[in-house]
Amino acid sequence: MKSQHLITLTCALLALSACVSRNIQENVPDRGPQVNASRPLPPSERMTIAIARFTNESIYGSGLFTDASGDRLGKQAADLLARHLMQTQRFNVVERQDISKLKAEAELMGLSEDQFKQDLQGVDALIMGSVAELGRDETGGSWLIGKERTQRARARVVLRMVDPRTGQVFYSQEGSGDATLSSTSTLGFGGTSGFDSTLEGKAIDAAIVNMMNNVVQTLDSRRRTTR
Repeated sequence: MKSQHLITLTCALLALSACVSRNIQENVPDRGPQVNASRPLPPSERMTIAIARFTNESIYGSGLFTDASGDRLGKQAADLLARHLMQTQRFNVVERQDISKLKAEAELMGLSEDQFKQDLQGVDALIMGSVAELGRDETGGSWLIGKERTQRARARVVLRMVDPRTGQVFYSQEGSGDATLSSTSTLGFGGTSGFDSTLEGKAIDAAIVNMMNNVVQTLDSRRRTTR
């Protein structure tokens, strides 16, 4: 009789473990005041800007966050910044980081190097930046029939804007952001095996967003005074 009860209890526990209850919540807190994109500028009135360089200077400068072509995390940050700048509809954003690929494509089209340079659009400002800090931590707890887990990534990003004609740095700023992922699971089953690597990118994105208002206001002010 006892063995039958033990078998029944074991089957019940296995059935429960197959029906894991997980509650996952992502949070990117306090992304700062958002840029008002409801007043776009016509292309003829926009400043032309480019992201000249973006690097990863954090302790994650090698290994996991690099690939065969270089600094994967820095390129991700540059792409995020370019996307947010374009979403404001106030700037013409041109390519500079992968300009060698553009040049190679122009050669395939039969353009000479001189023709490529002549057709290349000049810029009013260059943006350079780095991921200065990137960290992550994990907390959790257990109780009788389950466990909880919270993963958090935090980032600090530094930007500076340069006049390409003079090399003068006319603006510099840093911003911070973080992203968290919380999960709960019953009976200790269903937890993720490793840290969610997408949180680093979301923390960098939050840090960039927290700077966007000041960046846009600075560029708008410079556009009005230099034209």
